[in-house]
Order: sequence, then C-alpha cells, then structure tokens
Amino acid sequence: ITRIKRCGQIMGRAESDSLTAAQIFYPCMQCNDVFMLKSNITSLGMDQRKVNMLAREFAEPKNNVMGILDYITDKKTGKVRKPTILSHHMLGALDGDDKMSKSKPDSAIFMEDSESEVNRKIA
Repeated sequence: ITRIKRCGQIMGRAESDSLTAAQIFYPCMQCNDVFMLKSNITSLGMDQRKVNMLAREFAEPKNNVMGILDYITDKKTGKVRKPTILSHHMLGALDGDDKMSKSKPDSAIFMEDSESEVNRKIA
C-alpha cells in the first residue's frame, strides 16, 4: 500500500493524504494497463512517471500470475524484460492554460475533431 500511495500525485494527492479504496486501486489499474495492452514501451506524461515505475517494479518473474508477463519473458532464461518508459512534459493547452483538458473542449485537439474544428482551435 505504501508503494502505491507514492503514485497518488497522479490524482492530485500527497503521499500523506488519506486515500479511498478507489484512489488506491486507480494506480494499480493504470499499471495493469501496461501489461493488459502488452506494451513494451509506454509513453506518458511526467505526471504519470510513478505509475510507469510501479509497472517496471512489478515486472518480475514472481509476479507472472496467469501468464500476464509471458509476452516480455525470455522463454529460455525466464528473465522478464521490463517495459521501457518514455516520459515527456505535458503539452500546453490551446487556450494558454497549463494543460489540455477533456472538460474544456477548446483547449485540446481530439482524435475525432474534424479538419474545420482543428483549424478553428489553432487559429
């Protein structure tokens, strides 16, 4: 639990804050995504670095329950290749705020935006 609490910053929490069960499970679920998506490389923002490190720490032969790590395990040696982490800074929002946000549609460009919407947002 202590190790997972260090990931609380992704939810705007300090390590010393009391966390609900959902807030404890959230970093675990993000970490699990790395393995369920069979990722060899993860590319996330700097704010997600602690979760990425949690995934690297989890990638050990003793944790290969139900074959979850088989895709990164060397069949001959049993050694697990830890996922590579590419951490980067967040992109600034189009409206000048700190970061893009789904809750402010004009601050970000979304995959489903039409060409005219993209042009309007960056004009």
